[in-house]
Amino acid sequence: MLRWLGALLIAILGLVSHATAEEAIRNFVSDVTVNADGSLDVRETIAVQVEGNQIRHGIIRDFPTTYTDRYGQRVEVGFSVTGISRDGNGETWSTSYVSNGVSIKIGNKDVFLDNGQHTYKITYHTTRQIGFFDTFDELYWNVTGNGWTFPIEHAQVLIRLPTGAQTGQYALYTGGYGDSGKDARVTNSGGNVFAAETTRRLEPKEGFTAAVSWQKGVVAPPTASQKRWWWIMDNLGYFLLGLTVLGVGAYYFHAWNKVGRDPPGGTIVPLFLPPQGLGPAGTRYIWKQRFDNEGFASALVGLAVKKRLVITDDDGDYSITRGGGGNEPLTVTEKDLLQALPSGTLNLKRGNHIAVNTARSAIQGALNDEYDGTMFLRNFRWFMIGAVLSGVGLMISGFMMPSGEGAVVAFAAIFSAIWWGVVITVGWSMLSGFGGKGFFSKLKAVMGAIFLLPFVVGGVAVPTAAFAGMGTSWPVIFFIIGAVCLALFNLIFYWLLKAPTPKGRAVLDQIEGFRMYMTTAEEERLKILNPPEKTPELFERYLPYAMALDCENEWNAKFAAVLAAAAAAGAAVGASPSWYHGSNWSSGGFSRDLSSGLASSISSASVAPGSSSGSSGGGFSGGGGGGGGGSGW
Repeated sequence: MLRWLGALLIAILGLVSHATAEEAIRNFVSDVTVNADGSLDVRETIAVQVEGNQIRHGIIRDFPTTYTDRYGQRVEVGFSVTGISRDGNGETWSTSYVSNGVSIKIGNKDVFLDNGQHTYKITYHTTRQIGFFDTFDELYWNVTGNGWTFPIEHAQVLIRLPTGAQTGQYALYTGGYGDSGKDARVTNSGGNVFAAETTRRLEPKEGFTAAVSWQKGVVAPPTASQKRWWWIMDNLGYFLLGLTVLGVGAYYFHAWNKVGRDPPGGTIVPLFLPPQGLGPAGTRYIWKQRFDNEGFASALVGLAVKKRLVITDDDGDYSITRGGGGNEPLTVTEKDLLQALPSGTLNLKRGNHIAVNTARSAIQGALNDEYDGTMFLRNFRWFMIGAVLSGVGLMISGFMMPSGEGAVVAFAAIFSAIWWGVVITVGWSMLSGFGGKGFFSKLKAVMGAIFLLPFVVGGVAVPTAAFAGMGTSWPVIFFIIGAVCLALFNLIFYWLLKAPTPKGRAVLDQIEGFRMYMTTAEEERLKILNPPEKTPELFERYLPYAMALDCENEWNAKFAAVLAAAAAAGAAVGASPSWYHGSNWSSGGFSRDLSSGLASSISSASVAPGSSSGSSGGGFSGGGGGGGGGSGW
């Protein structure tokens, strides 16, 4: 009976023991041989208790190979596995590269380990682990690493120095990353062999580190050529960034030299007529090589002058009405615009943005079709190649920076370029109304500024947050400078690559000659060329062109006396033309007010209510040789 009770007790104790067993590293031994050439041969013996929880097929051992030195520079150590076994037999394993090193997966997915203790042996060769100081050399070795997901009950390190070396000063550390615990003791420090072990159990994420020094002259330091080569390879990301900046700059210069150079212009002389067949909007489109609200406004006034529209100005609030009874021929773009405008009266307010945008898109499309490729070339494909090269080079070099800092900088740079491009574009349109006449025009501009304020703050805050905590190391500063250079290259050459065709160059010469006539104040210089007589009708006819060429003030000043005399004489155009209803027609600043006010109204009307929103966010991740950690699988 007693025998049966004893057997039962033993069985119960066995079950309890099995139920309470935990997976852990029973013993971790790192045997490090320091070679005379400065390399290390390491054999790790890891005895693991397997219970089928984390560890089912085997273990994973992670080794960092990328570090950041005290100067913030990237250091890439050499690392190669020379053998792996389990319980004295060869074992299946594979390696994969992680963000800062190598991960070794040991085991077979088709094989489940028996519960109990299994012993793994991992041997590897590594370089660039020795510290060479003025009076001594040193190995500062993270024996176990601080990344294990289960405890380490006992850890040992054995450091074998080359023949003739004498162990010097040493130090031992235990605990979590950054701790300086002393739960370890030296077991041997004589001659060329140093040994130490832990004196307590290490919990998950705790590790054991040993540092030992010896006299100089035993281990060969790297040669000057080796240091230079290592420095080049460690900083390959920065070299790539430099090459990207130089390459993109060279590419853009080549592209500009090939397709972006403007054909030589002719002699500019005053002309008293606009280029034949060009309306105000077409004139501005070729002159600026782009479409904008000022061009749209000049087209509307051009239609009004030709008696196809009536413009009403109610203290800065503008509306346009179809009709007027004119029969003067229209250009192709003017016909398209008139056809796109709704019948009746259209108030240029935000609530009518659909109608305004429809008309705006119609004339923009007509201008694109008529003049793009014939009067000037955008060369957008050439620009896109440069932009793609900039982005790819920036991102690749960024990811090669230490600790992912470059990736953060690259993200922040690209984000900022896109963000500020949108903010500036939208802001320019919204704030252009500040120059308009009337309280409501200025109020809309002020409200636009208030609306844009959070986006401006976001454009500053996000890059600032990205850079926070990275310090002011020269690699980061260098990377920021490179990113700024690339941004400037793309911004500058986006405009420089646009170029007029030979036909467009000839038309530009005519436009400049016509503008010279409109802006020249020295009447005596023009008299020899027999300019047309100044009349209110001439002022009115070319007013849309003055708006298109940004010389409303000069044109108004040139006719101030004529308009004043006409108004005094009671002439109809002097009081107000038939196509304009409002109180701002005068000899002082009507042209300027009409141009800025109308463009402001168009800008406001082109934006849908509540159509703009934005949000941003991001997260970022960020230490001696050896280290790493591991887990089961």
